[in-house]
Amino acid sequence: MKRLSKRSFKNIKGVDERLIFILGMVLARGKVDLTIICGMRTLEEQQEAFKNGFSKLDGINKISKHQEGLAFDFIPYPFNGWDGIESFKKVGEELKFVANYLGISCRYGGDWKKIRDWGHFEVK
Repeated sequence: MKRLSKRSFKNIKGVDERLIFILGMVLARGKVDLTIICGMRTLEEQQEAFKNGFSKLDGINKISKHQEGLAFDFIPYPFNGWDGIESFKKVGEELKFVANYLGISCRYGGDWKKIRDWGHFEVK
């Protein structure tokens, strides 16, 4: 069974318990491993992500699921760079599988049509 790293544990604080449960089940199944790079965001953190082009939501006019604790961003572990989309897809598929199994309605950013966010997962 895989475990959360100290970095992931710190970054998952404040995130909805359903996402934490999904994450725990994914790690327990052991088919993929991942690092949580972002979970809950304050307004200031969301505005910084928007300013730097990491988010399309400014945090005021459009609230991010991160601000509500309903999303996390991840990278596959080990991380082989942003060109390794297949490893992101594999983690995303496992997250969706577990969420579906548990009956929790979620969305994977890699499935979005306009702008794909390969390392994003959220509760609907």
